[in-house]
Amino acid sequence: MSQTTTNLQISVEEPKAWSRKLVITVPASRVKSERAKVTKQLAKRVKMPGFRKGKVPTDRIEARYGPDIDRQTQQQAIDAAFREAINEKDLDPISEPRVANVSYDRDSELTFEVLFDIRPEVTLARLGGFRLSRPEVSVAEAEIEERLAALQQQQALWKPVERRAESGEMVEVEITPLEAAEGEASEARQYKFVLGEGQAIPGVEASIMTLEPGSGGEFDVGFPDDFPDESKRDTSQRLRIDLQQVMEKELPALDDVFAKSVGDFDSLAALEEALSEDLLRYKEQEVELQLNHKIIEQILEANPFEVPESMVDRYVEALIGPPPEDADPGLVDQAREEARPTAEWGIKRSLVLQRIATDQGFEASKEDVQERVQDIAKRAGRPAGEIRSRLAKSGELGEIERRITEERVFEFLKEQSEIEVVGS
Repeated sequence: MSQTTTNLQISVEEPKAWSRKLVITVPASRVKSERAKVTKQLAKRVKMPGFRKGKVPTDRIEARYGPDIDRQTQQQAIDAAFREAINEKDLDPISEPRVANVSYDRDSELTFEVLFDIRPEVTLARLGGFRLSRPEVSVAEAEIEERLAALQQQQALWKPVERRAESGEMVEVEITPLEAAEGEASEARQYKFVLGEGQAIPGVEASIMTLEPGSGGEFDVGFPDDFPDESKRDTSQRLRIDLQQVMEKELPALDDVFAKSVGDFDSLAALEEALSEDLLRYKEQEVELQLNHKIIEQILEANPFEVPESMVDRYVEALIGPPPEDADPGLVDQAREEARPTAEWGIKRSLVLQRIATDQGFEASKEDVQERVQDIAKRAGRPAGEIRSRLAKSGELGEIERRITEERVFEFLKEQSEIEVVGS
């Protein structure tokens, strides 16, 4: 609740739509009163030779601590006056106040300026009448086949073969450095990896593919110029490589048995139908996200506004996170600068959605959130109380509330414009 202050002089300036500058004058009587309080509090704690604690004369305290008393008086008077001023003017700062041009004298009034950001008031004169398009969504047979092939790869078995290895096959090898660098062990090590996936340097893989299972040989292997250990780049080393086993991937047949092995599906046709539905749902979600982005872009173009630099700064820090201790300051500054457009757009999007949700009464209620939690619990086959407890602990209940609100806002916004479905 705002309190009316009668002994402060306050003027309010608006350097920008989202910033405020207060020029505050504290009367001399209040400054003197504040200084007397500071002096009295200090006198209770001060010890001086020849005087009992709390009994030191004021003139002695002034002589020794006068500048400190002035600094504390000034700070306390400014803090108290600022709090009263924003209450009286009904302002809600969202950034740290920046105090400037302080004029202080212990026997006269105190004047200072303070600059801070406030949450911008977003005015949306136009929310619709836009012409937008969205692609028609469908799933091609090739896409289902690609998903089935990926599932085949996941369910594949590795089968030993008695021949030289090829790219894409798994090998088990023993590698022994014959010319170990100083401080480097020359003992044999066992490795198991798939050729062609970058798990070993090209020279090692090429050498392995010349061997038969159960055989070995000595090879001069060169290290590439992008090798992680910089000391070994563009150098070579003699290695003993023994190929112990070669295994090729055996894919399961695409049939009803395979379908049952990957999930609760009665047949391959049922699996294909489920994959098609998942693909279609994913594509529809992507199209909706793109359409929502276009709607916000149109609204921002029709209703331009600026956002406080302090909000952008905080959003940027959230986007890039704290930099490593040894990070290059120049690169960190570059990352922050590159993140600013994304941060500013994200803030504007949030402010627009909040304004519409408030104006239209679309905010999600506790009952709405509980209903969504029950839906999640039903799909997961778990008790609603258990799911709600887990979501509350992870902080995801707030995200559910935000999502419900945004869904309502975008549903409303789509009704305000013409959306044409075009062939993909």
